[in-house]
This record gives sequence, structure tokens and C-alpha cells, in this order.
Amino acid sequence: MRYVDELKRSASESAGSWGAARWWRKNLRENAKNLTVAACESDPVSAVSALGAGYEAECQTAGQRAGQAEKTMMAETLMLACRQLALGRDPAPLTGRPS
Repeated sequence: MRYVDELKRSASESAGSWGAARWWRKNLRENAKNLTVAACESDPVSAVSALGAGYEAECQTAGQRAGQAEKTMMAETLMLACRQLALGRDPAPLTGRPS
């Protein structure tokens, strides 16, 4: 749940209100919600692992499209975080929105 709090905090700290900054905040909030749901499942490890697999697939498809660098970066960060969470480890801290 600490990682969910970090996602929410990062979403509220992101500057700007238009375009990519808005997308970034919206995505962070949505992914925090997804992680919260996964953590509350009867088998949270499997749920977080499945969520990570979804981010992996998203990372692979986003990487095949032009102009999708931010989406690929976010999907990769969340995929790695889900792997660490499923293993009971703390994921790497968020570095904020790329410039």
C-alpha cells in the first residue's frame, strides 16, 4: 500500500494541467486504484502478478507505436514494481514524470 500512496503523491505533485501532464496524473491515479484492488483480492500475490503481466503486454504494444515513449516508460515502471511487490519486496521509488 505504500507504493499506492507513492503513486497518488506523485500524481498530485505533477505540475501542469494540460496535455501530457494531465495524462500522466490521470494514469498514476488509475494505476494506484488498480493496485489497491489487486492488494484486496483473496490472493493478492496472484492479482499483482496478473496486473504486472498486463503492464508487460502494454509495454510491448506501446513500444511498437510511434510517440509512445511515456506510456512505455510508465508501463515498464509499473511492470517492474508489480514483480517486486509480488515477491514481497519494495519496488524502486518513482522518479516522477519524465521531462
